[in-house]
Amino acid sequence: MIATTQTGPAHWRRRIAAIPLHHRFAIVGSIVTLLGMVAVGSLVSDSIKTSVVRNAALSSAVYMESFIAPMSQELTNSQTLSPASIQRMRDLLDEPPMSERVLSTKIWRKGGLIAFSSDADLIGKVLEPGEKLRRAWAGELSASFDDLDEAENAREQMKGIPLLEVYNPIHSILTGKIIAVAEFYLDGSELKADLRAAQTRAWAAVAGVMALTFAALFGIVRAGSRTIDAQNRELTGRLAELARVSTQNKALRERVQAASRGVSETNERYMRRISAELHDGPAQALALTSLRLDALMRRASVPPDDPEARGLRASLDEAMGDVRDLCRGLTLPTLEGRSVAETLELAISAHERRTATTVQRRFSGDERIDRPAPHPILICAYRFTQEALMNAWRHANDAPVTASCGLSPDGRLEIAVEDGGPGFDPRTLNGHGLGLSGLRERVESIGGEFDIRTAPGQGTRLTITLSPEALA
Repeated sequence: MIATTQTGPAHWRRRIAAIPLHHRFAIVGSIVTLLGMVAVGSLVSDSIKTSVVRNAALSSAVYMESFIAPMSQELTNSQTLSPASIQRMRDLLDEPPMSERVLSTKIWRKGGLIAFSSDADLIGKVLEPGEKLRRAWAGELSASFDDLDEAENAREQMKGIPLLEVYNPIHSILTGKIIAVAEFYLDGSELKADLRAAQTRAWAAVAGVMALTFAALFGIVRAGSRTIDAQNRELTGRLAELARVSTQNKALRERVQAASRGVSETNERYMRRISAELHDGPAQALALTSLRLDALMRRASVPPDDPEARGLRASLDEAMGDVRDLCRGLTLPTLEGRSVAETLELAISAHERRTATTVQRRFSGDERIDRPAPHPILICAYRFTQEALMNAWRHANDAPVTASCGLSPDGRLEIAVEDGGPGFDPRTLNGHGLGLSGLRERVESIGGEFDIRTAPGQGTRLTITLSPEALA
């Protein structure tokens, strides 16, 4: 036989559920914390870089504009700078401290014309303006650090060092309009070091906060997980103890029910013996007394219609009838080997003969109620039907009576007797003699259920329900 490995969602859910709670939190929490640290760290790092570059660009722009703007005013009325202005600007950029800070400079005119450049061969050329140059013409200071991705930055890229690129609008002193854009590149080695140090500190702070947060949460979850595990162990122990006690109770209940069945059969044997003793004792004595009374009346020449003799005869006959009825009530017919349906038919037929009434039958016809049933179940079914029919005859005022038998959807045996009589208040049940209470005790002693449904003016229905094992 080839073993198969389960790989479905339910299998993985069980595998995950088997992992301790704090271990699951450690796995998922570490992933979430790491992702959160990366996201927050990246956001903080980018914010630091943007702020530092912006501040560096502003200070550099102010510094550069103080030198370049006065030399660029002739661009107000000219597209290019004069050779003398170009030379003065070149001399300015080649001398310290400008030469130490500024590595390259361009002055742009509208349309991409280069009016000045540190590289003389670029002066007078027209290049396609980039996005940063267009923003500068719109009056915006634009800066980027170590981001030389445009074609006009090709020569600066060859320097091989980090550069701070700044586009600074140059305004006319007279009109205030933008007459040119100064583009200059500053050595960003020191700036890069400062950025790296600031970003390192930011990453360390973010990592530290995330680690402390994760550690605190993990401690809480681990404490909760241990509490849950302890409670689960305690609950498992209690469930095991409850299961053990339940098993004992079930065994005891089965023993009690078995004993009750035995007691029921023993009671029936005693009642049969009592019936026989009544029949062979008081009944025979009453019959003999009746015969001697007839003989005595003949010897004493007492006429048959004598009132005292008639009264004495009536008393003897009534006593004889009571003893015979008592014998019939105490004695059950032979039930061993019979089915539930046959047993109920015997009880109903005996009641009809005794009371000269008719009882309607409503049997389900299920084959399980037509099979032989255990003797204690048959005794209970017979006694229930006998007592319920007698109660209906006494209290239902000749209303129709129906006896039914069948199986419920869950396989339980249900036997019911109902009448259309006046009914009664169930709260006054104790006032209706010992019959119903005795029935309840008899039914419950073998594991069944006894139910009374009645109300004034709505008839009465008595029902017993026995477990599916009752027919086994």
